[in-house]
Amino acid sequence: MEALLYPDIIAIGIPFMVACVVIEFIHDRGRKESKFRVNGAISNISCGIFEQVTGFISKGLFLLLYLWVYENARLFTLQDTLWVWLALIVGVDLVFYWFHRLSHRSSFLWAGHMVHHEIEEFNLTVALRRSVMQEFTIIWVYLPFAVLGFSPGAFFLAFAAHNLYQFLIHTSYLPEMRVFGLVFNTPHHHELHHCRNACYIDKNFAGVFIVWDRMFGTFCQRTERPELGISQVTTTLNPIKAQVHTLSRVIAETSRRKGWRHKLQAFFGAPSYLSFDAEHGGVQNHAHPPRPRFNPQLSRYDWWVVVSCFVALVVGTTVYRNFEALVSLQSKILALLIIGLFLFYIGRLLDGR
Repeated sequence: MEALLYPDIIAIGIPFMVACVVIEFIHDRGRKESKFRVNGAISNISCGIFEQVTGFISKGLFLLLYLWVYENARLFTLQDTLWVWLALIVGVDLVFYWFHRLSHRSSFLWAGHMVHHEIEEFNLTVALRRSVMQEFTIIWVYLPFAVLGFSPGAFFLAFAAHNLYQFLIHTSYLPEMRVFGLVFNTPHHHELHHCRNACYIDKNFAGVFIVWDRMFGTFCQRTERPELGISQVTTTLNPIKAQVHTLSRVIAETSRRKGWRHKLQAFFGAPSYLSFDAEHGGVQNHAHPPRPRFNPQLSRYDWWVVVSCFVALVVGTTVYRNFEALVSLQSKILALLIIGLFLFYIGRLLDGR
């Protein structure tokens, strides 16, 4: 297929990403800044592992839909020239900006995107904390590129490169890069997006180009000490439960409300009813809200089990993703079930259960 003419740079980049995480972790320990919690980092990477092993479903669907639209409904046929690549890079990021912004304002979309935000640290492992649900909901907003005639190979390479860039902006150990940050998103900008201070909520949505936030009124600069996290309280480090627990709350709230208008408002409207404030009397105190931090204590034996299983899963998933094209569908399903069970078991231990 044409979409396979270009390499799978995400699979190729896994060792690079793991190396970056290890370097950042060692640097963090050397500076004693505690921007890593080991249980949080394991939970984050485990979410990424689950997203990767379910990718044959979501990415397979994405590829099939894109190919079908491209073959049957494209208006033009664009060659993979420099200008087409530039248009793709800019266009993919612009679409991402608006989808990302909507994901913070729609309960249904937030139920998926929240997975990425709920951990209260900011480091490279947070970039790997991905939502399986969002991998399905984001497909539809990119199909217009197929209609316009961007080749599947070019689109999916640009899409993967866009994801890789976002991995690099989830660290606070790079300098501010003020000139570069006039046009491009930087860790300095993106860290604020992960904060729950009132002045930072729903700001800096860009993936690559911060100019979208400057143009559309969602840009902010640092004005006070950042408080990482979201207004919703973290209640689990289980990478499987994290994928579904907010969606279950959205469905429960939708079912509870009377009348179709109120049900639609609960499902597609603002997710404010999920916040800590809404659960505690509606008092708005976003700047520095006193609230518990979910951080269960594990025994030495449980830590040994968690770390052993986790290291085996990281190595196994890295090998699996680089040879996934050679694996049969039945084996992929079996691998998903086995890895999913191991991740759920690790999550139970991380949750202190």
